[in-house]
Formats: sequence, C-alpha cells, structure tokens
Amino acid sequence: MPDLASLDRHVDACRRLILDRLDRGRDEPPATRREIDTLLALSSSDAGPLSPVSPTRLPACDFLPDALALGDLGPEADIARALSAIAPALHWTYSYPDDPRLNGLASAIAFTQIIGRQGLKRDNGLLLGLTLMAPHTIYPLHAHPAVEFYLVIAGTALWQAGHEPAMARPPGSLIFHPSGVAHAMTTAAEPLLAVFTWHGDIMSPSVYLT
Repeated sequence: MPDLASLDRHVDACRRLILDRLDRGRDEPPATRREIDTLLALSSSDAGPLSPVSPTRLPACDFLPDALALGDLGPEADIARALSAIAPALHWTYSYPDDPRLNGLASAIAFTQIIGRQGLKRDNGLLLGLTLMAPHTIYPLHAHPAVEFYLVIAGTALWQAGHEPAMARPPGSLIFHPSGVAHAMTTAAEPLLAVFTWHGDIMSPSVYLT
C-alpha cells in the first residue's frame, strides 16, 4: 500500500481524471448535460483530507487485477492506471441485505467509495466510487433516489434502464441513470469495472426490485 502522502496524491489524481472525463460529455442530451453540470458544481472544491479506512477485499476482488489490465488497454487507460495506484487501499463492500433469492451475488459484486461518506476522502454531498462485477453475473433490477453516472473502465456488459432494451456498453461508455429509474447489468466473459457517481439523495440506499 502506498504511503499516505502518495495515496493522497493518487486519490486526487483519480478524482481529477474522472471529473475531467465527465466534463467532456458535451455531446450528451441536454438533461444529461445539466446533471453533469450539477455534479461538477458539487465537486468544484477539493475533497477533504485523506481519511483512509481499513482496506478490505471481497470474493469479487479476485477479478480486479484482470479488470484493471483490461482497462489499461482501453479508452479509459489513464483512469485505470490511476485506480491501480489506489487499489491496495480500497475498502470493498456489498451493501444489499441478504436475500435467498439472489444467492451468490455477494460473492460476485463489490462496491467501494473513493470520495464519499465512507471514502478515502470524505464528502457528504457526493459519492465517487467503483462497481466491480465478476464474469457471467446478473446485477438485478435496482433503483435509488440518487442521480447516478457510470463510466465503464473495463468489460463490455449489457445495460438496461427503464423501459429501454438492454444494450452492450463497451469501455468508455458514459451511462446516466436519473433518480428512481430501474436499471440492471449483465456481464459476459469479462469482468466489469465501472466508476460511479451519486449526487442528490445519497443517503437513501439502492434496493433490488425483484
């Protein structure tokens, strides 16, 4: 794990790279662009001081090295490399309650916050983190009040939102989920690694809709 000074620099570098990438979403529809502008305004000041938490791994983290290696070959390689630098310090969780109908998902999906209430840097108005999924995994329909953006770093998966048909979204895709819209993801042979951001109501959890 890097020393605290190096970790602080790497976290700031990740944050800048991700927000700069979102800021380049100029060709997005007007409603999406407005939400990007809101997100960027929330994150216009530097995040707070480094507040490292104890690093933890979940079974899905076995696929993180492969996902980062795939990301290093794709259009978001600069972000993948920055994430590799902070990977040893990340605290991974699976935040959904146990559900016997969804047995095994806690071993196939993992989340971590980089910036946020439980992140490496604290922020009470914004979450910036990662979603990691094992190959051949279905992340069932779920929804949350927070406005969400996803940026795919590695892995082409099927993404479905609202009443729209599922679409394959490759690395480099920017995906917008308005507040309350149901969405789901399904991986194929590759693991999925995606940056997510939340703003708005970030206190209410995501819930499965099964």
